[in-house]
Amino acid sequence: MFSINTMATLSVRTRLFKLILRLIQRKRIYSSIPHLMSGIAQTRREGPARPSSKMYEQLDVRCESMEGCEVYTLQPRSCPADVKTVLYLHGGAYCRPITRYHWSLLQWLVKHLACRVVVPLYPLAPENVCRDAVQAVLQIHQKVVDRHGPISALMGDSAGAGLSLALCQELRAANSTLPGRLVLITPGVEATLQNSAIAQTEPHDLMLGAVGAREAMRLYAGELGSEHPWVSPLHADLRGLPPMQIFVATDDILSHDAILFAAKAREANCTVELHIAEGMMHVWPLLPLPEAEESRVAIGAFLKRDTFGQ
Repeated sequence: MFSINTMATLSVRTRLFKLILRLIQRKRIYSSIPHLMSGIAQTRREGPARPSSKMYEQLDVRCESMEGCEVYTLQPRSCPADVKTVLYLHGGAYCRPITRYHWSLLQWLVKHLACRVVVPLYPLAPENVCRDAVQAVLQIHQKVVDRHGPISALMGDSAGAGLSLALCQELRAANSTLPGRLVLITPGVEATLQNSAIAQTEPHDLMLGAVGAREAMRLYAGELGSEHPWVSPLHADLRGLPPMQIFVATDDILSHDAILFAAKAREANCTVELHIAEGMMHVWPLLPLPEAEESRVAIGAFLKRDTFGQ
């Protein structure tokens, strides 16, 4: 199965949001290697975003240490024993921490799907490399499964989507149970960023620049190299992966390889639901935009289908 849903009309709010992104030079951090390193240093000083006070009021929010990582669990206050579990891996070019926009999406998931969401703050580059992150999330995944049973859905945005695919590769290699479904939000699936179409898209991308994004992924790759299947899942064997839902934005330099990935997954007999948003930006389902709400509804429908038994 390979279905494509295309969104084409931009809301006024999104048009204004794009103008603001351009005015504040949002992609500046990815415009050069010095800007990238400066941006990383700033995030280390600031630290990761934390769940809001409102989330603590409305949800059961817990934080614990697993494999040297902070791991948050969000669930309804009245949580049935058979609640479904979602494992979410956040994006940030493998080098930047979780943001308030991630927490907004995660709060939405718990509220609208009545599910449990487990969120590891996995090891970041350049202090750590791909092998560290994959091994950490692999061990955390096992501990979550031991505690709650099989993962109903594995979700990730951008780099977190790439890490989700690396995790699936390792689970498959170990003959472990794979998550019931995969949701990949504007995934980063090819770290060299050599696709010739990127040059045409980059002037329209208000979030990412190829120079900085490529360097971030090079730092993350470490000794494995940028073409390793963990770092660039486009080059992986995709057979046997769970049914997947992929969100792609046309004004995103990662979109071209993400579309190629969707086609390759289909050729590997995976069930693929591809959503292409015309004129939208990287990770738009996380943002406070009308189009994000549409995407979240689509995510809910995809997860409820079979996996959540609704």
